[in-house]
Amino acid sequence: MDYPVIDIEGTGIHIRDLIRESGHTVTEVSEYLGTSTSLVYRYIRGEALPSIDRIVALSVYLGVSIDDIIAVE
Repeated sequence: MDYPVIDIEGTGIHIRDLIRESGHTVTEVSEYLGTSTSLVYRYIRGEALPSIDRIVALSVYLGVSIDDIIAVE
């Protein structure tokens, strides 16, 4: 059975674009998430995925749905 797989790089692009469109900075996002800016940059570069808790927090902070954040292959 085939099932959807999260596209890490695509998700990073979504996060980058959503942060830009919101007018927030990476520093503001990292402070809201309670993490380092370097980890948020790792998300943006597609080197890591946020935990499900952080994806939910990002969706609330950026005012978008979870589906707008996660890219699926």
